[in-house]
Amino acid sequence: MSTPHALPFSKLEALGNDFMLVDARSRPFDPDAATIRTWADRHHGVGFDQLLILRPADDPDPICRIEIRNGDGGEAEQCGNGMRAVALWLHDRGEARHHFALETLGGPIEIRMDGPDVISASLGLPDFTPAAVGLRQVDAFPWQVDVDGHAVEAYGASLGNPHLLVLTDTAPDAADLVRLGERLGRHQLLERGANVGLARVESPDRVLLRVFERGAGPTLACGSGAAAAAAMLIELGRVDSPVEIVQPGGSLVVNWPGNGQAISATGPARHVFEGVIPWPTRNRSTTK
Repeated sequence: MSTPHALPFSKLEALGNDFMLVDARSRPFDPDAATIRTWADRHHGVGFDQLLILRPADDPDPICRIEIRNGDGGEAEQCGNGMRAVALWLHDRGEARHHFALETLGGPIEIRMDGPDVISASLGLPDFTPAAVGLRQVDAFPWQVDVDGHAVEAYGASLGNPHLLVLTDTAPDAADLVRLGERLGRHQLLERGANVGLARVESPDRVLLRVFERGAGPTLACGSGAAAAAAMLIELGRVDSPVEIVQPGGSLVVNWPGNGQAISATGPARHVFEGVIPWPTRNRSTTK
């Protein structure tokens, strides 16, 4: 059995969407799903929505590659809030300045730093096809689906990770979000599951949103979910660009010029604390 040693980590948050960051660019680090779930537990662990693991980039331009693991241990392709948190962490350590690139499973991310409260992450090109969302047997959105005996109309978009959006005439309700997230986000027609947003358009420049994140559940904010919701609503002609997306944890400003253009989300990030945790954990005999 390997002797545990102190693994340093950083705790960060962006609009209450919180993260444990581990820099594994020069050390072996491959936690299993059970370990991640233990660390994500808010009573017995560090407590977080996602674990962000920094690894050497595969391409020469990005500073690093970020492996994103949800609180349930599964891997995510994209995380808009997490990328702003990583950007702040790199900037504070002198590894990044005003404009730089990061690498994720969902594609490259362009970062613009104008201070800790004004960090922009360009999340790529929205794709509104059911195939991109991983939705089988559906030709086009909106998707008409039965949820607990009620007809629901869902829109979809991919930003490297899959998103569904349901519109409501009232303020998004937390209980409704959980019901829709559990039913829609894990629907049998979805190849990889999906993040589910519940949104109310208040005006052409303001939207209320709650997101049930795949692998994490309801979170205070979801950066890619906010960007995807904005893109869908802009495409539908319901809002303009830029648009403020208001979530329980705060607001993001999303800018999307239109088809063929990258979408960006701008907002804050914050360092919470530094810590150490034993690694490898006792139930692991080796590291990879």
